[in-house]
Amino acid sequence: MSIRWGILATGRIAHKLAVAIESSSSGELVAVASRTLEKAVAFASRYNEVTPLASYDELVSSPGVDAIYIATPHPQHAEWAIKSLEANRAVLCEKPMGINHAEVMAMVHAAQCNDTFLMEAFMYRLHPQVAKVLELVEDGAIGELRHIHATFGFHANYDPSSRLFANELAGGGIMDVGCYPISFSRLIARSEPNRVEGHGLLSPEGIDLYAAGMLYFDNGLTAQVATGVGQQLDNVVEVFGTRGSIQIPWPWRSPSEWEIEVTRGGSTERVAGEAADAYVSEVDEVARCIGENLLESPAMTWDDSLGNAQVLDAWKNKVGVKFRDEELANRARPVHGRPLVANEHLMKYGSIPNLQKPVSRLVFGCDNQPSELHAMVMFDHFFESGGNAFDTAFIYGGNRLEQYLGAWVDARDIREDLVIIGKGAHTPHNFPEFVEPQLVRSLDSLKTDYVDIYFLHRDNLDVPVGEWIDVLNQQWSEGRCTLFGGSNWSLGRIQEANEWAGKHGKSGLAAVSNQFSLARMLNPVWPGCISSNDLEFRKFLTDSGLALFPWSSQARGFFTNRVDSLVNTGASKGGSRFGTDPSDEELERCWFSKENFERRSRARDLGERLGVEAINIALAFVLAQPFRCFPLFGPRQLLETSSSLRSVHIDLSDDDIRWLDLRV
Repeated sequence: MSIRWGILATGRIAHKLAVAIESSSSGELVAVASRTLEKAVAFASRYNEVTPLASYDELVSSPGVDAIYIATPHPQHAEWAIKSLEANRAVLCEKPMGINHAEVMAMVHAAQCNDTFLMEAFMYRLHPQVAKVLELVEDGAIGELRHIHATFGFHANYDPSSRLFANELAGGGIMDVGCYPISFSRLIARSEPNRVEGHGLLSPEGIDLYAAGMLYFDNGLTAQVATGVGQQLDNVVEVFGTRGSIQIPWPWRSPSEWEIEVTRGGSTERVAGEAADAYVSEVDEVARCIGENLLESPAMTWDDSLGNAQVLDAWKNKVGVKFRDEELANRARPVHGRPLVANEHLMKYGSIPNLQKPVSRLVFGCDNQPSELHAMVMFDHFFESGGNAFDTAFIYGGNRLEQYLGAWVDARDIREDLVIIGKGAHTPHNFPEFVEPQLVRSLDSLKTDYVDIYFLHRDNLDVPVGEWIDVLNQQWSEGRCTLFGGSNWSLGRIQEANEWAGKHGKSGLAAVSNQFSLARMLNPVWPGCISSNDLEFRKFLTDSGLALFPWSSQARGFFTNRVDSLVNTGASKGGSRFGTDPSDEELERCWFSKENFERRSRARDLGERLGVEAINIALAFVLAQPFRCFPLFGPRQLLETSSSLRSVHIDLSDDDIRWLDLRV
């Protein structure tokens, strides 16, 4: 199969791939795009029958192109990879895939949504010396792994306008070549580090001239890495085990004649071989994968790219590198480069009395975003999927999550399009005197004058309901909230509070935010948590018209495959890369019961009949309740958002609801 290639951008690395395409038997270079026609013409003139194009958009939309190589500076990788994938063009993206994990996540998500091939261009991964090193390690040739030493650095004359040193081009050693030793170390370790440390020397522009790092893995393995664009290094990889070591003297150049040294038992053995040009091998690998209808290459999988990006983020953070393009104030548009547009047909909406805005049936819980830029990508995607409701709280991340949401709302200028839910007065500050100062600070963080709905985050039974109603009405009269309610309030206290409000001519609780899901919560997830799952509470919600904003609406992963491994092996690997998932102990303590496993089994059966997953059925169950219900969900990755969105369009019958809930 011959792949028709287009090259996007005309720098030095683009020429390397152009030569490789013309040297391969699997590819044909047909087009090249630059930001100016003159540059495209100059590039194309060096190759055979290549069409020059005056814009990247022309290349992306060109019908005669099967695959696109992204050769732009680092900050432009994500935008043009995503646009290419959306045009169903296979993408080989120069390393590093994105300038952070959030961008790589968005790129992978675009490949998943469009069923289109995507690969990060680490050409060394296709070199036979890498395969030989892995074979020796896995065969135990040097015993159990103990340490890895990997470096890639060179000295370039300092020039702040050069891409190597420019902050706006994501320059510095870590991004330009430090990604190689991180990638190789993770490949050899066959796992992700549990801790990353680092130190380095920064330029006046804030990029790293030199950086060193330590990676710590669960099995005691360590990796020492170093990089630099202002420091020449030895540029080797050494792997140390309990019975010997392996030295790879030219790991990054991928030479046609290669040799590695294996030392064990006091003697050194040289293992040598020959290899095809690594860039040609890379071109051929893309063609092979496309021919076999693969969306990713086993030589450089999506998970591998995501893992590498996350370690690079941690290393940059330790060294103090932050690119201006990573600040939300400098990101006027989403990562795909287009204006933010809500696709309302992807979402369904409900209404709440006295709230003059429609409310998306799914509410984005903002409690677990690891960084501002990650949150931006997640928020943009939810909004573009029709979501307009966001739930946050004073205590989330020590007020940090409210700041993320506020920065995003301000940057996108969409406050009046959103329903923002705030919460305050959590234990141990669940007293009326903490409501106003916390709410004022929250509004400052959120960059808004009001929240649409404000919840008391915890009840305090020692506080008379009248005192709560008084302070909430005061906040309403000051214009700081449109509606208010109680989170983790019992049915009795809600009824008592609203009866008191009615007798005293005050507004009562308009909403409640308790736990509710298909699986019944056996024990509180956190102290002071209350569920609304019993039939009496459900009837009250139906009769009263109060809106329920249930948290843990999908039972914190109980309906995912993670529970299978926990049941079968007694342990699971968790569900995300960010350390914010519920623990195995929590899952078992809160959700494991015979009845819940039967509900889980029925959700799977119904999901198979409808062509969706059990977790989609579980969320559809919550959405199908007869009362006003707006379930909170807390996606950590774009794929989790997309999965949850499927539930909005699943219509369950009353019979389905009763059967899932074990009432028949």
